[in-house]
Amino acid sequence: MKPGSIIPSSASSLTSLTVTMTVMSYLACLAIGALILVDRAVASWTSGLAREMTVQLRVVRDIDIETQLGKAQAILSGFPGILQAEILDQGESIRLLEPWLGTRSLEGLPVPRLIRVITDTANPPDVAALETALAAVKGARLDTHRKWEAELTRMARALTVLSYSILMLISASAIAIVIFATRAVLQANRHIVDLLHLIGARDRYIARQIDGRFLRTGMLSGFMGVGMGLLTFLLLGLFGGGSESGVAAASRSLLFSAPEIALWSYGVLLTVPIAATLICLVTARVTLMRRLGVVT
Repeated sequence: MKPGSIIPSSASSLTSLTVTMTVMSYLACLAIGALILVDRAVASWTSGLAREMTVQLRVVRDIDIETQLGKAQAILSGFPGILQAEILDQGESIRLLEPWLGTRSLEGLPVPRLIRVITDTANPPDVAALETALAAVKGARLDTHRKWEAELTRMARALTVLSYSILMLISASAIAIVIFATRAVLQANRHIVDLLHLIGARDRYIARQIDGRFLRTGMLSGFMGVGMGLLTFLLLGLFGGGSESGVAAASRSLLFSAPEIALWSYGVLLTVPIAATLICLVTARVTLMRRLGVVT
């Protein structure tokens, strides 16, 4: 007959540990997925801001705004480092303000006109010289979007720190849970351990037999947590709306992207079961050796 395990698979402590570690792995998967999405979004936004500038022309009394727009466009089109200067019509300028002011609030207001400027990132224009050239245009003001880029970078840094802090808290909680579970398992099966000691088994042998159960528990809970996390992102992508922006689109980009990007994303997410397995194995091993009286 094949000898049975020292710790039965149906032990209540291990069952509770599996459920708890699965939840921890699921939360870690969500935190990592959110970190990846934030990094991609900020990189996309900042790259867009870096290659674009905006020239705003205020409505000035006794000044023909259309003439000033043409003058500003001529200066921009011939300036080194600028690839395109596109005048936005009045309707587009109003639509940009509608999310903050609404439609009725804009009636009768002198809405500024905008010129969208696309720059050459390999050979960017001289901003100081461009501002000097635009000084000849009445009511013109150059916006390089550097303030918004700095704010986005600061926000991304704060969210990154927050995500890593959450992952550290999850890891610390998982270690504490494994310690308590290991002690509970050892205490519940103390009679078996005493019997093994009686027949001459060494503590290291007993620890190896027990920590095998924790190895399988960590691996199983880690993969279950990642599976639940991927299912969550999939459901968000399928039922979160069909727009090209928002949580749904971000979730779809996490799961369905270019092969080289998807391979990296899935590889990062698969570190969760590896980490869960190592936490269970190492923590249980150290706890068992100390509880059995062996100094490691």
